Amino acid sequence: LSSENRLFERLEVPDPVVERRLLHALDRFDWIITMGTRARRFFAERGVRASCHVISGGLNAVRYFPATETPRADFIFVGRLVPIKRVDLFLDAIRQIANTRPGVSAIVVGDGKELPALQAQVARLGIGTNVQFVGQRADIERWLRDARVFVMTSDSEGLSLALIEAMLCGLPAVVSDVGDLGDLVDDGVNGFLVQERTGAAFATKMMEIIGDDARRAGFARAARSGAERFELSACVRLWDETLAKPATNSKV
Repeated sequence: LSSENRLFERLEVPDPVVERRLLHALDRFDWIITMGTRARRFFAERGVRASCHVISGGLNAVRYFPATETPRADFIFVGRLVPIKRVDLFLDAIRQIANTRPGVSAIVVGDGKELPALQAQVARLGIGTNVQFVGQRADIERWLRDARVFVMTSDSEGLSLALIEAMLCGLPAVVSDVGDLGDLVDDGVNGFLVQERTGAAFATKMMEIIGDDARRAGFARAARSGAERFELSACVRLWDETLAKPATNSKV
């Protein structure tokens, strides 16, 4: 199984025995609810017969709304500071952008074991005046509204709630083309999906947005509009509709 789950991370590499046992357990259920389409395809390809539906976690669109004032920062990263999130790529992208835009600014929201190494990387790259680490925050919506573009450089992701929060706040997104992030980001419409795992590849797409105010504004509107389907009341309706359908597991 491919996941950024904290327990699975300890395996370091996929374990076929664990995967087989989990799939066997899943095949005993009548219903499976997953947050993204990739997991549904994964289960179907491996013969899981339970009814599998995609329903994200619902978010409060009243809490997460676009900024009414000019954002202070160009880019924001939100997440655990652990290896799988590849914050090093985000920082390398900021360094490359700073070569042509010395005043570029970035916020890193989150905490984790990689913090000392990332702070050392910032010092080594000479971008201490460009990057601000603010730690874990309960008022994440305020920080999102203080930035122009959301960036996610992860090696693996499910359907990211942090990304949905950012999109509800009207932030275009530049994210890795991994996991279920393609369920959220429509490449070239509300952000960009980045396939190449380099800071340069992320920097190129980040610059495309931040360097064109009209395009960024269009992406921002599309981001908010696209994320509204994950609003709490919409997800509640989807739960009601899904649970009203009969299960299809042939074992039942």
